[in-house]
Amino acid sequence: MTVVCLVLGAMLGIQVHSQQLRGASQVGRQTSALVGMLTRNEAQVEQQKEYETEAASEKGLTRIMQEELHTSRIALGTVAVKGPGVELELSDSTMRAGGDFGAQDVYVIHDFDLLQIANELWCAGAEAVSINGQRLLAGTAIACSARLIEINNVTVATPYVFKAIGDKDNLMSALNIRDGVLDRLRVLQFPVKLTPKDEVVIPPISVAPKYDYARPVEKEAKR
Repeated sequence: MTVVCLVLGAMLGIQVHSQQLRGASQVGRQTSALVGMLTRNEAQVEQQKEYETEAASEKGLTRIMQEELHTSRIALGTVAVKGPGVELELSDSTMRAGGDFGAQDVYVIHDFDLLQIANELWCAGAEAVSINGQRLLAGTAIACSARLIEINNVTVATPYVFKAIGDKDNLMSALNIRDGVLDRLRVLQFPVKLTPKDEVVIPPISVAPKYDYARPVEKEAKR
């Protein structure tokens, strides 16, 4: 009975300690998130003040319009861009399954793998992303067709090379996160080569997006 009580007491102590660590970690994440929100809000307020001040002058308004046009062209992917970031190269796994043909799909890069990696890059603050030279935009589709992957209606094949522009430390950390996409791929022996870069060049989209139905909402005149 004494041994049993000691074991139970040790297990209870470990559980309480784990809960304390989990609670401290949760508080830390919440505090970090709040600090980040406050910092972003302060930056947005300062940026709005600067915008209003410069817009009051003709010279300042011209500069603001040029900056907005520049930003819009980058967002639409109509111009090539460069900057610090990362380069990621992926290939199909070097492992092979047994006789079951369907099991071979486990060792092949799929469209959803590329989508998850792209999402991790966007969440980490990437400002521009491409896969095998195909620029990713808001309306870009990454789809599987007849066991082939298409991006912007262009067929791409292994090796898949991601290029992303942004804070390279943040991008590296996001892609190397535990239990992330790359972590799971490495377990199955997918060749993964992730490299930080001082300069990455991403080409423009091959065909500029066209909007046939979406229209800007016109503000009603004040009465």
